[in-house]
Amino acid sequence: MKRSLIALACSATIASAYADVDVSGGIKMYGVLDQSITSQKLVRPDTGAAQEYIGMFAANATSRIGFKGSRDLSEGFKGIFQAEIQLDPDTSTLLPSKNRTAFVGLQSADAGTLMMGTMETAAYEVFGMDVNGRVEYKPQVWRTTTSLDLQDRANNSIKYISPEFGGLAFHYQQSFSEYSDTSSPVGSTDNKYAEIISVALKYHKENMKAAYVHDETKNALMGFKFAGLSNAGPTTTGTSDGLYYYGGFKDTTTSSQANTTAAITNATIQRDIASIGYDFGSFYLNYLYAKSALTGTYAGSNTTQTIGVRVPYEKFTFALSYGTGSVNSYYSSSVDPGTTTTAPAGRAKDGSLSDTTVGVYYNFDKSTSVYFLGSSSKSSVGDYDGSNTTVAIGARYNF
Repeated sequence: MKRSLIALACSATIASAYADVDVSGGIKMYGVLDQSITSQKLVRPDTGAAQEYIGMFAANATSRIGFKGSRDLSEGFKGIFQAEIQLDPDTSTLLPSKNRTAFVGLQSADAGTLMMGTMETAAYEVFGMDVNGRVEYKPQVWRTTTSLDLQDRANNSIKYISPEFGGLAFHYQQSFSEYSDTSSPVGSTDNKYAEIISVALKYHKENMKAAYVHDETKNALMGFKFAGLSNAGPTTTGTSDGLYYYGGFKDTTTSSQANTTAAITNATIQRDIASIGYDFGSFYLNYLYAKSALTGTYAGSNTTQTIGVRVPYEKFTFALSYGTGSVNSYYSSSVDPGTTTTAPAGRAKDGSLSDTTVGVYYNFDKSTSVYFLGSSSKSSVGDYDGSNTTVAIGARYNF
């Protein structure tokens, strides 16, 4: 088995390799088209009801088209930009109104890189170190440490990346809500008032990759979707589908808004994420730790650990990951988080999370692959034990 073939197989399926197309003046076009037949068997954690879902879905990567480029300036600086638009080929919506990465910036080998716009957070980039990457139906337990879309891709943000020193680089990112200081934030999981600050250290040298991220999100509600929900991941609605809150809580009482606002104005969602991966040549091994927590009156935390292995063989790549997690919910007079009694609406109990994800990828070349993804996820933190069993068979084309 040739070393070059190993590199080809890994890059084609996991590292999102693009065959950039020159447009003009140094501008390159790139993109991904991904479609699969996805089937899910679910037991909802909020109702205990069993249900099944089947349809077309981008299971391995979000379909998108983008443009990027750079221009030499002076004094060793380059001007850089990137802009992406999401594609939804399963609904025949090729240009929906959802932009992804979009930034302009300056880059220098000596001074580093400064960007402004909408960019992936360091945490989201570290999640991509999972052996199955950031699969889009998101069964992995580390996904539950993400409350809202802002923690994946921060808008209204500025980001600085230092030059590398011995393989080590420093990242800093901050987003702004663009609301006046006299505005009264209302606790929710949308991005209206939310702001994020993120610091990270990343190391990459020879066969080793490692990263540590600490970020804090304020003016937002800390909530999670657990196993048993279709395509579970971050949400911006905060009103349905078994979303359980920690910082403030969803409730039908007249006091819920006051409780929510108190929690939001007095505490931030804090996350610590670390990952290390090593390529042994015949296989790649990765460990990923993620914790999200809220302090103060509604203190609670969600801690996960995932280990995985990826093995290339000729034109195939095989990946297997296993994750576990625990939820420590805040205490209130209405619910004792240490018991198995039913949790009131909007509040999760103490409990455990687990998932197993398997990926099999066949790479025709660096651009085209077909894949099988399967996962089994469980949780014991809702009113009922939730579960999610997913099978996806699809194809992906990078250009």
